Amino acid sequence: MERLEDPRKFEVFRAADQIRAEGKERVALGNVWARVGRNAGVAGGSRIVGEHLSDWAEKRGYSPIIEPSELPEAVETRLAKAAAALWEAAGAEAAGMLERDRIRMAEALAVERALRTEACGMVDARDAVIAGLRAEIARHASELDEMRKHVGIVRAREFWQRVAQEIWDVLPEHEPMHVNDISRRVGHEVIKEAEEHPGEWGPELLRGVIDQRVKFKKLFANEGGGRYRRRRPEDDAA
Repeated sequence: MERLEDPRKFEVFRAADQIRAEGKERVALGNVWARVGRNAGVAGGSRIVGEHLSDWAEKRGYSPIIEPSELPEAVETRLAKAAAALWEAAGAEAAGMLERDRIRMAEALAVERALRTEACGMVDARDAVIAGLRAEIARHASELDEMRKHVGIVRAREFWQRVAQEIWDVLPEHEPMHVNDISRRVGHEVIKEAEEHPGEWGPELLRGVIDQRVKFKKLFANEGGGRYRRRRPEDDAA
């Protein structure tokens, strides 16, 4: 038999031919499907096997009416002869009916395939929309995360500026003060808010805030020994 383009169709034809040649049972969807599985290891969906089996029956001129199975041989022979005679007598009318049925089935199948194609197209379109929405959500989530990070940086910068201002307010106008004394005089509200930011509140944290501004010559000057004072105009002149 000439090999068909669709491997599954070839396997259905091969299995149906084998079952028919064996003559032990009627060629049907169930036993063809099982035989394809044994021959090829995979049969595909029942609808696909059924479509190929219908094509096989048409091309082979197979009719289970005149090819009975699972009956005693003598009964099979008589039944086959009677069925063949009946088939020949009603040939013209039966052929016309079969042709009309074939046309109707072909039209119904064409409609079904068109609907299936349309449905698949709708599913593909839906999947494309969903994929696009997911990508859009991911992009917005990334942007939101960046915005949150930026807001966190801005809030932290503003908070430590307020801490520096609080230290400035605590320091005497002309005298230095030890960082331990500064930490004890900072307001409770600032200390409470510091819990939302990295670092353990205490003299060492305040020393870091002060030293950073001393480094850039802003607000404070270092008197040594852990003592700091307000920065003066002459500090900049020096």
